[in-house]
Amino acid sequence: MPASTAAPTPSPSPAGGQCAIGWIGAALLTLAVLAAWGNSFYGPFVLDDLPAIADNPTLRSWSAAFSPPNEGQTVTGRPLVNLSFALNHAFAAPDPVTGRTGEGVFGYHFLNVAIHLGAALALFGLVRRTLHGPVLQSRFSGATGDLLAFAAALLWAVHPLQTGAVTYIAQRAESLCALCYLLTLYCLARGAASPHPWRWFAPGVIACFAGMASKEVMVSAPVLALLYDRTFVAGSFGQALRRRWSYISGLAASWLLLIYLVVGSGNRGATAGFGFSGNHEITSWTYLLRQCEAIVQYLRLSVWPDRLVSDYGFDVIAEPARVWWQGLLLLALFGTTLWALWRRPAWGFLGLWFFAILAPSSSIIPVVTETAAEHRMYLPLAALAVAAVLAAHALARRFGRTLTLALAAAGLIAAAALGAATHARNQDYQSALSLWQDVVRKRPGNARGHQELALAYARLGHLPESFAEYREAIRLLPDYSKAHHNYASALADAGQNDAALAEYILAARLDPHLAEAYYGAANILRTQGHLPQAIAAYTEAVRLKPNFAPALNNLANLLGDLGRNEEAVTDYELAIRAEPAYAEAHANLGNALGRLGRLPEAITHYEAALQLKPDFVDAHMNFGVVLFMSGRKADAARQLEIAVSLDPKNTEARSRLDAIRAQLP
Repeated sequence: MPASTAAPTPSPSPAGGQCAIGWIGAALLTLAVLAAWGNSFYGPFVLDDLPAIADNPTLRSWSAAFSPPNEGQTVTGRPLVNLSFALNHAFAAPDPVTGRTGEGVFGYHFLNVAIHLGAALALFGLVRRTLHGPVLQSRFSGATGDLLAFAAALLWAVHPLQTGAVTYIAQRAESLCALCYLLTLYCLARGAASPHPWRWFAPGVIACFAGMASKEVMVSAPVLALLYDRTFVAGSFGQALRRRWSYISGLAASWLLLIYLVVGSGNRGATAGFGFSGNHEITSWTYLLRQCEAIVQYLRLSVWPDRLVSDYGFDVIAEPARVWWQGLLLLALFGTTLWALWRRPAWGFLGLWFFAILAPSSSIIPVVTETAAEHRMYLPLAALAVAAVLAAHALARRFGRTLTLALAAAGLIAAAALGAATHARNQDYQSALSLWQDVVRKRPGNARGHQELALAYARLGHLPESFAEYREAIRLLPDYSKAHHNYASALADAGQNDAALAEYILAARLDPHLAEAYYGAANILRTQGHLPQAIAAYTEAVRLKPNFAPALNNLANLLGDLGRNEEAVTDYELAIRAEPAYAEAHANLGNALGRLGRLPEAITHYEAALQLKPDFVDAHMNFGVVLFMSGRKADAARQLEIAVSLDPKNTEARSRLDAIRAQLP
């Protein structure tokens, strides 16, 4: 590509037949995306989907949706992502297995694919406008620029490396941020060529703010926008700042939002920082060494995506000798990028696009939950796709028509092969079991892979296989607190309470902040009759996680059993405040209020419980008792009749119904 030169006037918009080509390209991209991703709509929630969606109480009300959980998970500090999940939750069908409302997966996957399609169309528009822009239009006039832009967007849109950000629901954060990133640049390209630039610049600033509310990799967008202007429109940084300082300033202002979200989220740092990963201390240096290996792996997978892995675990590299050649290769590529920014600005822009977008997650700031992840390549892959297409075009221009036809045919074959590979890769996401079996087959030393496979086996009731995988995860990583905790839960489900209690205690010792370990231990201690210890464990769980609704509910149950009903009422109310749709907590609060003689309040909570869970037998039965105590005998009989119809073998409900009927006129 030639070095950029200043443009005296804005470039005209593509007109006439070029606009028609643009619409045809958009339609073909849509069909290609639907063909590649059409089998991705029914994969279940896996890994981060569970805390981010299934167990995320903030999705259940619009007022809470703007305040995602502050617990170091995928949606923490990313309110736009959380809001999008709340939108899905509001319209989702119940899960066919659990019956829980808002957990039917189709809508979540559909929106992920829609966002991906939007990003592909934005990339198509951005590349197309750039090739027809003031710097490059002499090289890519007519339909050539449209066809090259379409080819780049097509290869990017159907590439199987994108499954980590599209088929994996929780990684919507990556694709949503990428969509905002691309729209920010697209609006710059459109506004720079428009007689009314702020019709485009205003949406561009909004897109930049939205990206900052989606994921931290958006941090480089204002810088890339300025570089884009200098490279493809204005011709120099000075001209870019003079002509569009207000737009660049508006984009830069979005950094304030990002700072607020990162600092204000508190536990966003639970996923990034220093500590231990595997059996190694994780430092900037050991993390950087791991990134040398990971980025070269990403580059290989971009060209030949033959062994995709949905989870690489959290290992790091402590010895530079293990990655010396990868490090030298990346230094050479980065050095070439810096040289190109000066001598070949268009190519340098693509190189910096790749490195700048990867930098927040793949440089020296450790992401302790995953030291490598294919979804990080979602937007950087666009730079590689564009570079590959333009390099092929340059070769074709040099060697003539025969090579042009050969490269065009190769491009179509590559797109078809990539789309088929994406379709095949989506099959691995059709169940948690198949996904994690694929992970441990490809990376047998991945402790988290074995832990998640054990969890998948346990949910299917395959306990021997589950126990074996938990033991393997713990063998690989003895200090893996989550594996100890989940192993304890599986042992408890199997009735092995003593072994489960020992694992819960070990998990809590390994991670003193793991509230779920104290909660699990408390449940067992209660069943074993160790009530003071159970109260202490529940209390510690709630201290560590104040909005831990199940722990608050079970603590209140225990206090109620001990006759401490006033304290129980307080904890039930806290549980409901943390999770307003918690039917069991409403019913239990009704029970406690009934014991205290506060019958009108008890009736209100029984009604709330039954509205949330109409087939709640115990709630119908106890509601009937409270109605009878309130003098509403006919209403009481109706509630007990419902309880008996739902559970004909419930002798307690039937005897109470008979007793009430005997007193009716």
